[in-house]
Amino acid sequence: MLGLLFAALSAVYRFVVENLTAIVTTCVVSGSLLLLGYLLSRVGQRSQTKVAAPKPIPATASQNTATDRPLLRSRQAGPPSPVRWVQPGEAVTVQDITISAGWFYLGDALSVDGRQIDQYVVNSKLSAQTSRPDVAGASMPYWPSYADMSPAARRAFLDWMATGRRQREYGIGHVFVFLYGLEHRLFVDRDLASAPALIAEVERLLASRDDSGSFQAYGQRFVNIAKCAAGIPLSVPQLSAERSQTAEMDIAVRLHLGRRLAQSPILLSEDALLWVLALPDIYLRTAAVRCFDEFVSLWHFRFRGAFPEGLHVVASGNVDLQYQAASGAFTLPVEGPHRSYPDVAKAVTFSEPLRRLVQDCTDELDGFSRLLGRQPGARNSVQASLLLPQDLLAEMGFEALRGFAERLSEVMGGQNRASTKMATVLAAANFDVSENGKVSSGLADQLGQILDRIDIAIEPDRRFGGSVPQPDDQIFLFKAVGGGPVDPERPAYRAMKAQVEVAVLAAAADGDSTGGEMSWVIAGIRDGQDLSAIERARLIAFAVTIFNNPPKLSRVMKRLAERSDAEREAIADAAVAVVGGDQNVRPDEVRFLEKLHKAIGLPKERVYSELHRSVPRPDEPVPLSVERREVGVPIPKDRPAAPAEPSAAPKFGTGISIDAERLARTQRETAAVSELLANIFEEEPTSAPVETPVALAVNRVTFEGLDPPHTELVELIELKGAIGRGEFDERARAMKLLADGAIERINDWSFDRFEEPLLEDGDEIVMVPHLRERLAELRETAA
Repeated sequence: MLGLLFAALSAVYRFVVENLTAIVTTCVVSGSLLLLGYLLSRVGQRSQTKVAAPKPIPATASQNTATDRPLLRSRQAGPPSPVRWVQPGEAVTVQDITISAGWFYLGDALSVDGRQIDQYVVNSKLSAQTSRPDVAGASMPYWPSYADMSPAARRAFLDWMATGRRQREYGIGHVFVFLYGLEHRLFVDRDLASAPALIAEVERLLASRDDSGSFQAYGQRFVNIAKCAAGIPLSVPQLSAERSQTAEMDIAVRLHLGRRLAQSPILLSEDALLWVLALPDIYLRTAAVRCFDEFVSLWHFRFRGAFPEGLHVVASGNVDLQYQAASGAFTLPVEGPHRSYPDVAKAVTFSEPLRRLVQDCTDELDGFSRLLGRQPGARNSVQASLLLPQDLLAEMGFEALRGFAERLSEVMGGQNRASTKMATVLAAANFDVSENGKVSSGLADQLGQILDRIDIAIEPDRRFGGSVPQPDDQIFLFKAVGGGPVDPERPAYRAMKAQVEVAVLAAAADGDSTGGEMSWVIAGIRDGQDLSAIERARLIAFAVTIFNNPPKLSRVMKRLAERSDAEREAIADAAVAVVGGDQNVRPDEVRFLEKLHKAIGLPKERVYSELHRSVPRPDEPVPLSVERREVGVPIPKDRPAAPAEPSAAPKFGTGISIDAERLARTQRETAAVSELLANIFEEEPTSAPVETPVALAVNRVTFEGLDPPHTELVELIELKGAIGRGEFDERARAMKLLADGAIERINDWSFDRFEEPLLEDGDEIVMVPHLRERLAELRETAA
């Protein structure tokens, strides 16, 4: 045996040595062929791989394509085991768990286009044994699949199915695996008879699983396209500020507008807004989102103005839908009635005008939006009405404005005019006055603008040359279109207003204004030349408001000095007429007229001459009956003298007798009046000059709007913080200013800039502490 073995090995050795080259060549070729075959088999397996399903993630444009999903495993090793659809009510036991809710596939794998799919097929062969089911789905792969789940996750999925799919605590991955099976049943198996029930089940899940935006997007798309496939009409889409995050137009909008365009190529305002809001590249700014109801109303109003006949839309094709499964297993075209509708997504009509209209409406709501940002509860306030376009208010109405108009009507007693307090009107408007109790010029203007919108005028009105009424001041309201606007600088109106103001001051000069004086003022307004009806109404209202609360004399005098010669004479005549109209001229009234003439540059003597012409002579005979003259009765040339009486005065040859007692009384009264007039006309003593302080500040800069004397007073108090009233009065007199007028002038200036008074009047004149910094800022700015 050993010999034979040795002989065989020797023979093999000789053969190898003799044929070594051929043997090596054969091995190389054979190895290459084997390697090439192996590589070709791997490539074939990779090309038949399928795509796995996505785990619930936010629905974005990129997640609608299969390229974002991993490849599915192919199962080509033999035919798949039988798979059947389990209907509701059929009890099935899987891994010792009985499921009767149905609506899932049971078996090994499904076949789609020659590929086997196991990700949403319940395979009873796969283990689901565990002591702790993965209810939250934490162990599930990123792309959920029943075949790839851990036993703990399969156990949780089967438990969820067995309990009727009601519990919210189960992870959204379990819900997606269930949805994948419904997709296959409806769009691959085309079980359209079950479509209503399957849609209802997904809608129930959408309502209960609002915790997942991803499921909401995929589930709603399933519902919409399933209805299209089954011929079930979609509900009419509602306008909403919420924006879709997908890259395609909403299906419900496309179908709704398609049905409309199939009937007529004209879109009206609401359908046009649905279209433009559904465009993927349209984004609403904060103003449109925060004020969406107002945005929609404004859109309708502006659209009708821009497209009175509607918008003509032309589409290049009809609606063509495809369903791309959330599982990624298939993409199929969807048949249905929708294929006959024009598709706005393929519109040829240029949409740029609609985009601009969206931006314009948003811009108009910016102010209203900012108010709501600061005060969310102010949406239905009267102030909010000022920030909405006026034509929109007239179109849609505004509850707060309507309520304000009703409350004002009660204040006015249902009449066209009324006199009341400023505080009453502010309360009716629900306006809050500042803590200092003062009405700022801005607040007064705001109130006036609101009254304009309900066709009510107010006097005094700062916008038309009036003062800012404070809460306790009397104001006058009357109905006027648009609030009764006038031009306060129109010469005729301006002149008559000055005459009214001076006439009221003249009536109040004696401290006892009467109704007769008021009637004369109103009559003068009605007789005014070149005045419109609304100007007369404003002037009468102005006179009513200032009659019981006359303006400061110093402020009026300063304004009047700038008038023309004709205006100043007319103003002086108006004051004289009021003073002389009651036939009883008093010293205070004469003194007022004298100051008035001096202030407006007219000679003082004019006061007396005009008074003599306007005041009736009290000693002239007063007729007691109508005189009747007899014709032909001669006048006697002389007659005998009557017996003298002790009280009678001597008689003259003319036959006229003089009552000496009456003459003496008249002389005494004349002397008294002369003495009184002498006291009235006596010049007021001039105060001794008070030494003015050295410059209060280096390189003083006059505050804009204040003249140097008032600026000096402000700086004096600014340095000291507070000064006594007596010292302030002396300083004011030294600068030829009235103390009260100076305080009022300074505070008016402060209201215009800071919306509150600068000085507090009392035993001391005190500057509001926090405004001292504001003064410093003004000084730096002016410098």
